[in-house]
Amino acid sequence: MLHEIKKVEHIGGYKLKLYFRNGKIKIFDMEDRLRTAKNMFLPLKDVDFFSKVKCEDGTIVWPNGVDLCPEMLFKCSKDIPKERRKRSSSPASKRKSKNRSKKLFFK
Repeated sequence: MLHEIKKVEHIGGYKLKLYFRNGKIKIFDMEDRLRTAKNMFLPLKDVDFFSKVKCEDGTIVWPNGVDLCPEMLFKCSKDIPKERRKRSSSPASKRKSKNRSKKLFFK
C-alpha cells in the first residue's frame, strides 16, 4: 500500500482524524458520502456505530467489515496545517485548557 494508515481517531460526527505512516495527519469527513449509503454502509449512518472505527492492516475498518481504500482516504481528506498541529499539542495550550476547565468547574 502506498499510503498506510497507522492510527485513526473519531473526532465527532462523521469526521475521522487519520495518521498516515508517511507522517501526514489528515481529516476525512464522510457525511456527504453517507447520505446515499446502501447495503453494508447503512450502519455507518449511526454515529455511535461510526465511532467504532479501528485501524487494521494499514487502513480503517468498522465492526461490520466495511473498510476503505487508504489511497482514496489520503486523496479525499484534508491536510491539517503543521502550525495547527504544533499549537494543539504544545504544553502551553494544554495548561490553558486545564486552567479553563478548573475555572468552569469551580464557579
